[in-house]
Amino acid sequence: MVSRVTGKSGNRSGPGVIALVPAHNEEKGIRATVESLLLQTYHRVDVFVVSDNSTDGTVAIVKDMISRDSRIRLLETVGNKFKKAGALNAAYQALGGELKKYGYTLVMDADTILAPDSVERGLEEFDLDPELGAVCSRAGVMKQKTDSLFARLLYHLQRVEYAEFDRSRVSQHRTIKVAHGMCALFSTAALLDVMKRRVGQGKIDCLPYDVRNITEDYELTVSMKECGYHVIAGFGMKAWTEVPLKLRDLWTQRVRWLRGGLDTLWQHGWNASTRMDILNAGFFWMMLMFQALLLVYAVFDVYLGVFHVSDMVLLVMAMMYVDSIYTLRFVQDLGKWDYFVRLTFVPQLVYAWFTIVQQLYAYYLFLSGKKQGW
Repeated sequence: MVSRVTGKSGNRSGPGVIALVPAHNEEKGIRATVESLLLQTYHRVDVFVVSDNSTDGTVAIVKDMISRDSRIRLLETVGNKFKKAGALNAAYQALGGELKKYGYTLVMDADTILAPDSVERGLEEFDLDPELGAVCSRAGVMKQKTDSLFARLLYHLQRVEYAEFDRSRVSQHRTIKVAHGMCALFSTAALLDVMKRRVGQGKIDCLPYDVRNITEDYELTVSMKECGYHVIAGFGMKAWTEVPLKLRDLWTQRVRWLRGGLDTLWQHGWNASTRMDILNAGFFWMMLMFQALLLVYAVFDVYLGVFHVSDMVLLVMAMMYVDSIYTLRFVQDLGKWDYFVRLTFVPQLVYAWFTIVQQLYAYYLFLSGKKQGW
């Protein structure tokens, strides 16, 4: 892989933050992403954009921004075969020993924007916990124009789903499943410890990201936990990202997430950092069998003409419905369509079964050993 760096590092003193932004053909959003970093209330933030095999105007836009602000640098990669993980590792290689001068490293997607105080609020979490390795933002969804009624429905289903992700992180406290790649702030010392651990394990590429893993953010989170660090969600850190508006793109994204998660659990095995995730994987199969059994009984009863919904079943369904509505309080900038997908319940139910099919297909890919790309 070939790369070259444009720009120079800043000279500000103190615990600076280096923001790494991997970008592949992101000319439509890269300017807004970088500007959201430059406008942070915490002023000691340098920006390092990695244009990974870009063939559009991404490089030209970033170079124009470099000419106006010395805090920005650009790394251009050519021939990187390892997608986002390879692009980020290239940035760490380019920084070399310079990385140590930054107290913290922010990693965010190029289709994401941050609230002005996101870095500041993230750093506050590190002041509260000396064993904190990473803090990720809330999972917000930015406004997107949709070209059809179905795309709008898919968009709002994902908005509410992302709110579900935020809600689940509340109960996970200091052991959230993943410091997501959308936006996460790391202690640089924790990243260096992960790299040292990879050296001790005899890994060939002793950099923060495992390029053989298609969910590089989850694998890094597990590795960081195994080094003894806490990983949390910073609910004061707000970030908004784009979501797929085509069913095929959504399918590819989610199957990759799920398959990569299974690969990571297999790679790391049963330990204190993975056991809850492994148990949750088993819980999925238990719930699936339970739902399938209920469906079989319902169909059988209808066939015999003796179908009857008991008061207990109605109570359980009512509790599930109320719980589903409660998630709306975690949706940022709540709108009428967000209410629609939950209050009507049917779109959400269909989407839930779509998610189950994704999980089953991910298990098929994992068990059969088939490759899953981006």
